[in-house]
Amino acid sequence: MSDMTARVTLQTIADRLGVSRTTVSNAYNRPRELGADLRERILDSAAELGYRGPDAAGRMLRTGHMGAIGLLFTEDLRFVFSDPDTTSFMRGVAEATSLSGTGLTLLPAPAGLDVSLTAVATAAVDGHIVFSVADGHPALGEVLDRGLPIVMVDEPDLGHRTSFVGIDDRDGARTIAAHLIELGHRELAAVLGRVASPARTGRIDQNREDEMTARVACERVAGYRSAMADAGLDPDDLILWEAGGNDPDTGRRAVVELLGTHPSLTGLLCFSDQLAIGASQAGQVVGREVPEDLSIAGFDDVPRARTWDPPLTTVRQPLVEKGKAAAELLLEQIAGAPPRRVMLPIELVVRSSTARRSAQGGRGPVNS
Repeated sequence: MSDMTARVTLQTIADRLGVSRTTVSNAYNRPRELGADLRERILDSAAELGYRGPDAAGRMLRTGHMGAIGLLFTEDLRFVFSDPDTTSFMRGVAEATSLSGTGLTLLPAPAGLDVSLTAVATAAVDGHIVFSVADGHPALGEVLDRGLPIVMVDEPDLGHRTSFVGIDDRDGARTIAAHLIELGHRELAAVLGRVASPARTGRIDQNREDEMTARVACERVAGYRSAMADAGLDPDDLILWEAGGNDPDTGRRAVVELLGTHPSLTGLLCFSDQLAIGASQAGQVVGREVPEDLSIAGFDDVPRARTWDPPLTTVRQPLVEKGKAAAELLLEQIAGAPPRRVMLPIELVVRSSTARRSAQGGRGPVNS
């Protein structure tokens, strides 16, 4: 860019076209106040001069709004486009923001990356959706310090300080664990994703449970144990196993190790359908047929859960609606509305990945 181009301003364009500076500003900030032909002339002239538009920070100072919201999450950026739970959630966010003409800025803050090297603290946005971020994460602190409207999704739950969108994770976990117990399963394990930082793989013993920082994981473990207690089983007999991630490959590797260490297990309660799919693959690796030798339950009801062989028993949550609700709540707050909470419905979906355990130790078809 030449020195002359670098000095191009709104006034430069106005002088060239013989219009006021305000008219040129309106071409960018209030396009409906100009005719289409005039606005096109202004934009064409700006392009010829190398002008890229008003400074974003300056626009924020003038109007108080950037016309965009930020989505904070603590996974690699590629995760947004590959994880089915997240892509469904993103679809809902996009539906709500597109209706209002609002832009969306993705703000990944993956584990191990210095938050100061990300755009979390400086992104030009009017507010944030915080998508499943553990309380105490440094990126969460950066967002809270900005003082902009915030919607928490799943975690953390900061009460009435911010809007919140979620489900009753404890009740969903209790319901699906009760389903396996009713089928006669007594030796159960919960296969979790990443429950602390840094992520690990293997059994979470009682000493390590204090390290569990993920609210959703803690709620679901409490739900699993509640179902066991209701059935007269010892909740402490539930084996907690950290997979260290939330994809089928991670689930397969983790469950191969789990079944090798605890071969008497007959029922697996997986944190997500992605992990449940991996657990099903692990069964094939170690010679455990699903559901004849091993019952597996997931969570979420992503599309692949319905087409997987065998189709997954799971807890259905409305992922698209969750994203839409989060974006709508944030837009409400940006417009001046107070924070509020939205709790979405869940439903147990029984399919072929779970089966009855007979008194002889075999399995029989589930009655559903």
